[in-house]
Amino acid sequence: MDNLNYRELKKENEADCALFAEMMWPYTKELDQHAEREMPREVIEKWVASIIRMQGDADRHLELVFDGEVPVGFLYGKVDHPHHRGYIKPGYGYVMEFYVKPEFRRMGCGREMNRRLEELFRADGVKNLYLTADPVTGRPFWEAMGYHRTGEIMPENKMEIYEKELETEN
Repeated sequence: MDNLNYRELKKENEADCALFAEMMWPYTKELDQHAEREMPREVIEKWVASIIRMQGDADRHLELVFDGEVPVGFLYGKVDHPHHRGYIKPGYGYVMEFYVKPEFRRMGCGREMNRRLEELFRADGVKNLYLTADPVTGRPFWEAMGYHRTGEIMPENKMEIYEKELETEN
């Protein structure tokens, strides 16, 4: 599927923020199920509000993804800088969250969305990417996208870090 539309989430757009928050529920529940945990509702609500509040930097990318007008998922990444909080790889693109609704999986949407995020990072001058992957649905997908295990563990979520060198487009 290569006719996807991307719309940058802007914190002033209440409808898009509500759509993002709505998609975060099944995304979070899937992550919880695979990690055998349950994040409290209040934590999820604060997390979503925090993500929305942080939007605005030119090298922070949160986009809603559509097939026509039908929501498919979202992608979220940022370029790490030394002044950011948490685990930092300065100058790397960090794929923070990435969700394709289940009914759109195995149709090429994820691959196309990954291409889009790589284009955004390339435009930011990024040469390397990193992420942590959900053990059930994430690892196979990200390995197919060219990411490899590093053996490093992300302190915040205790998950293994995967990296990829971003190829320059010809």
